[in-house]
Amino acid sequence: MSVARQTTGAADESAAVRPPDLNQRLENLSSAISLTVLEIDADAQKLVPAFLLADLMSPTLWAWRGEKRAHAPDGTLLSAKSRLDSLQRFFHRYTFTIMPGRPAGDVWGLMDFAEEEHRFPPGFVRNIRAEYDATFRKLLAENPESQFGQIVNQPYYRLGLFPRLKNETVEVMNAMRRVNPQGKASGKCIGLGMLWAAALAVWGRFPIDRIVITGNRAHMFVYLDIDDGHLLNNTKWFSSTRINNQSELSEFAKVVASGTETTFFYNPAMGMCHCTSRTSQIPREQVTAVYRQIGGFVSNPLKHPSPEHIQFVDPHDPIPDPAEHETAAGYQSEVAALAAEYPGSVYEYALYAFRSLNVDHPQAYIRAALREAQTRERGRGVRDLSDAFAIVAAIAGRGSIFGSRDRIAMPDETLLFATGSDRDRALLLYALLAHSPIRDSESVIGYSDDGSFVRHRKAWIDVNTLTSIPSEPPGLKAVFGHIGPSRRASS
Repeated sequence: MSVARQTTGAADESAAVRPPDLNQRLENLSSAISLTVLEIDADAQKLVPAFLLADLMSPTLWAWRGEKRAHAPDGTLLSAKSRLDSLQRFFHRYTFTIMPGRPAGDVWGLMDFAEEEHRFPPGFVRNIRAEYDATFRKLLAENPESQFGQIVNQPYYRLGLFPRLKNETVEVMNAMRRVNPQGKASGKCIGLGMLWAAALAVWGRFPIDRIVITGNRAHMFVYLDIDDGHLLNNTKWFSSTRINNQSELSEFAKVVASGTETTFFYNPAMGMCHCTSRTSQIPREQVTAVYRQIGGFVSNPLKHPSPEHIQFVDPHDPIPDPAEHETAAGYQSEVAALAAEYPGSVYEYALYAFRSLNVDHPQAYIRAALREAQTRERGRGVRDLSDAFAIVAAIAGRGSIFGSRDRIAMPDETLLFATGSDRDRALLLYALLAHSPIRDSESVIGYSDDGSFVRHRKAWIDVNTLTSIPSEPPGLKAVFGHIGPSRRASS
């Protein structure tokens, strides 16, 4: 069954008549690619559903169905607790990302608040910095060893720099095995929370209207409204019994779930209650129930605006139900069809979070790539083409972390994990040159069925051979730079 998308009336009609200019559209879409904590704060209404959809579309997640069944031999679903116990075993493969020697234990480098101010509405970065500062100081006061609380005492923080805290989809979290000292897949609370929510729906076959993703100033977790309730926090499942066993872990889960102001509740079937802007697509009675259920589960009222102070709006962009699909490919097809029908919707954003190259604006990937911290630093050291070629040639692996040339890794991912398809290498080479003293404002990326190329100073570079050719390679299917429209061949 296809999703019936509801609109909010005049506002949607106005947006359809006056679409954003291409530059702003590319910036908006690029946020779904990089998914930093700052971007999710700025546009949770679009990026939270898009992030969830990216995991729901993942062949990696759907492959879990082949590893272990959620059904008994007679075809009936196992009990909720049996399914959650099996999901907990899948999550034993994951850990919270803590990389020694990296700012806040994060591998994705630093961003500059002053630069980010140009990308967001006036006052947003200033306000969010104040909120981060208060939250991290609170975390530090409660626990001097806090991974994130310690940020406020770091020299880079006083200079106006901040860890990017990029949030990874399941394939990128899995690739962390390559560099994690524990040899395990890893992610941060948002990435792990999204994986729980997607796994509950895809593998666990739980109804999507019973799944609530909850974010606050310090954390994100998932609540499953089945039986007495269940809390999914980082890599752990807490039943109503486990959350009340007074262990150090359960007490920590209670504190992080309720200790700071709630920013949003998101239900894939109903939509979002965005506490910061005090608007909600979730009906009043359900919002009230969510407050009561989660607060009761963790034995502490959540900090949130009263429903009387929330403006309720019509829902739109409901998530397609994975229960109606048997394969990842079928689910992807429905999301892609919705994206084509509703440009600018969460479905379109989801294709970019999923890193699909079958999109209308592949140049958005360049926008995101040019914000990558390690690639920027390496690019500044490039003095001639041979320097850039040496960096690309040093990438030992030839496969994509996504297992497909139809999806693209960001340059910092290609560098960190030391593997990449020809598509990934082309984006890395383009970004390195764009940050170098030999940059070319007319540089573009070109893809054919068999190869990937970067045009630099009127010559085309074959990324597979790192050799230059004077004319455009035959059979290019797409040509794009970081500005202007892309060119796509007719099929």
